[in-house]
Amino acid sequence: MKFICKTNFLSKAVQTAKKAISSNPTTPIFSGIHLIAANNQVEIQGMDLNMAIGCQIEANVEESGNIVVPAKYFSDLLSSLQTEEVVISKNANDSTVSIEAGKANFQIVLMDENDYPAFPAITGEEKLIISDEILKNLIKKTIYARSTDETRPLFTGILFEKKGSTITFVGTNTHRLAIKSADVQNNEDKDYSMIMPGRLLNEVVNNLNSDLPQDVIISLLNRQVIIKIGSTTIVSSLVEGEFPDYKRVIPAKFAIKTKVNVKELEGAVKRVSLFSGEGDYSIVKINVKSSEIVINSSSNDVGKGRESVSSVTEGESLNVAFNARYILEVLKNIDDEEVTIEMNNSLSPACIRPVSEENYLYIVTPVRVVF
Repeated sequence: MKFICKTNFLSKAVQTAKKAISSNPTTPIFSGIHLIAANNQVEIQGMDLNMAIGCQIEANVEESGNIVVPAKYFSDLLSSLQTEEVVISKNANDSTVSIEAGKANFQIVLMDENDYPAFPAITGEEKLIISDEILKNLIKKTIYARSTDETRPLFTGILFEKKGSTITFVGTNTHRLAIKSADVQNNEDKDYSMIMPGRLLNEVVNNLNSDLPQDVIISLLNRQVIIKIGSTTIVSSLVEGEFPDYKRVIPAKFAIKTKVNVKELEGAVKRVSLFSGEGDYSIVKINVKSSEIVINSSSNDVGKGRESVSSVTEGESLNVAFNARYILEVLKNIDDEEVTIEMNNSLSPACIRPVSEENYLYIVTPVRVVF
């Protein structure tokens, strides 16, 4: 095997495929990157038991073939090269690969390519075509609400739900819930749902970086999802289990409704939460009044913080407390200038939604505190 290609193209593709490799591979072969050269194209593959990523780049292939090279050494070397082009060739006399870059030549010991599993099939049963901007928005506005507790794998994923031309993403850790929907035309009528791993969606976002608009193809095959973004294909196992009925936790109506500026509320919560002590579980108390929202917090170790922001409220005044991080993370993902917060009492779920952005809402459970 021998090919010549742009160094930065190969390095970028290797870095992308490497994301599929686990930090603790189940077998040594999964610590390698698989290179397949043929027809003036090189396929770069990385995988573990749950995910596989393949990238294609153009190359001058002088001799077809394939190799498996240790991912860490190969990617570290490529990222440090200064030459525009690199020559990759498998040495015939031993099990090494030669990397030539200008006046430099490096030899890396190869792994057995016969041990490397075949890349998963990339044609699925159900097929959905969605624009990169819509997909990125769906992920961005829900993934932060998922759980990171691996002992509850069901909630570490994001529910993907297709009904007609509407796609809905749902993320929850059981204390909060983010729901974002979008209309996607010109797709199959069949309805279906799946739970996509958070790790997969993070990698999808990392690859949605084209300067030009592009379509993303999502398809299903058995219990796997295949996502094709340009010359990159990501294949992942789905999260097993049945996602809870998220609509049941959304109150049918609200007695209190207040409208407030997003940036003003975000800044006030961020500053006041500094006085609630260290740790992720930072509590802020909120007093909703007719024309203002008062946020306060205190701790014996730090002191006290209090700040008010203007608001317009319909309904009675209310004292309620929230995990500050749960409020800040949704506000960071709202593009509108104003947000509406709807509540019933100090213990029932509250609903936060942008004033003008349709099909996006956030449910958060208050914290029980003494006022």
